Amino acid sequence: MAREERTLIFLEASHRIAETLADLAAVFGGERPATVARELTKRFEEIHNASLSELEDWLDADPHRRKGEFVVIVQGAPAASEADTAETRRLLVALLAELPASRAAAVAAKLTGLRKKALYDLALALGSDSHLSSAMERE
Repeated sequence: MAREERTLIFLEASHRIAETLADLAAVFGGERPATVARELTKRFEEIHNASLSELEDWLDADPHRRKGEFVVIVQGAPAASEADTAETRRLLVALLAELPASRAAAVAAKLTGLRKKALYDLALALGSDSHLSSAMERE
């Protein structure tokens, strides 16, 4: 679920909310944006937006915030680049062994139908990674 791009919604009881926020931060990363809505449609309704780790701190700051029914809304994971897949990386690594980055991206674009610019950016990143790894191998 950590890579799910859609927004995730969880309903939680008061006696489990602290543990749930801790688990969500551990699984999705503490920096993932989220919202805690407490006591929706009731007199003491409260809604707070922050990162998951900040929401844990917010909840701990006031014992009254642990009371009621909770809805936790977690923002979906950022969309992965279409160009940055394992298959595309393998193709670009093979092409980069024989061609400059711009030519490797052009050939990969013809073979995959993906945008040349995205492939060129990935080729540059892979090229710098391979230079670093070959430099490390020499040492």
